[in-house]
Amino acid sequence: MALFEIFSHSDRFHYRAKLCSLATCFLVLCTILTFLPPFLFTYYAEGFWIKEASYSEKPRVSYTNFVLNVGQVVATNPYFASSYASLNTIFQSISIAGTTAIATKTDNGFSLTLELPFQNSNIQIRYINLLLILQYELRGRQLIQMETLGLINLYSPGTINNARVTAVGDLILHQRVPFQSSGVDARYNDSVIDLDYILDTSSMDVNSITENYFTRNYYTTFQPYQTNWEDRTSSGTGRITIDVTVNIRTQSIRFIPGFWQEFKWGWIQYLSFLLPFIYIFHRVKRFVFQNQLVRTSVEVPYHRCKT
Repeated sequence: MALFEIFSHSDRFHYRAKLCSLATCFLVLCTILTFLPPFLFTYYAEGFWIKEASYSEKPRVSYTNFVLNVGQVVATNPYFASSYASLNTIFQSISIAGTTAIATKTDNGFSLTLELPFQNSNIQIRYINLLLILQYELRGRQLIQMETLGLINLYSPGTINNARVTAVGDLILHQRVPFQSSGVDARYNDSVIDLDYILDTSSMDVNSITENYFTRNYYTTFQPYQTNWEDRTSSGTGRITIDVTVNIRTQSIRFIPGFWQEFKWGWIQYLSFLLPFIYIFHRVKRFVFQNQLVRTSVEVPYHRCKT
């Protein structure tokens, strides 16, 4: 009757040596060269640690206040309006009395309607600088809480004194540095406008406010994609209606990954380099010990299968 091989295994040879011997030193060297070079290759190839990653999140944004300047064609001093009663008192001489602001939440953000009544019907508008003060929050990784700014510059297409102005755009987050993967960051949760300084100096400089704001590591901007000036028939008094729609969309947020996220990625990179080294040095050790290139005591397997 014919016989077929149904199972086989190699004989195990045991090589023994003293702790302080050339064979032991060779084995230690092979172990080091097996595990250390893959780590160095992976690390210096910039694939071991993820230095920066990203995720998507829709921020939580709420409207809090506004400040605006209305520039005239002839006059050098702009008109002023805000939702801060203290500022309106200081700049009473140029303040637009009777200004109303109505904010409404929408599915994608919020809308704001401002009514600016002017006593003089002959006022000619050249530009409107509107600063929206917002409360901004992210919760996906690190908890970010800050007061941000939406700057809207509206330039009149002509000498308009009675108009409806429409601006529609997105609130965009800008990051000079990535966020952390956990913790709380409220370093920018202070007021964007330094009310104490303005109250002491009675000076309102929009440029200094925006310049200081844009030096932050992260900030928001209003990016309009639709603006429109609609001239209306004068009714004896100048009136400007400003309709602003701010859309809050899901954004890609940059962050520095935590240890476990880096570890999940790092061990895969390390293993891909390690497996070839394990195979190569296993063959090297087998060749050296089988050919007795280093002195060892060999224990030959004595058990043989009988047929």
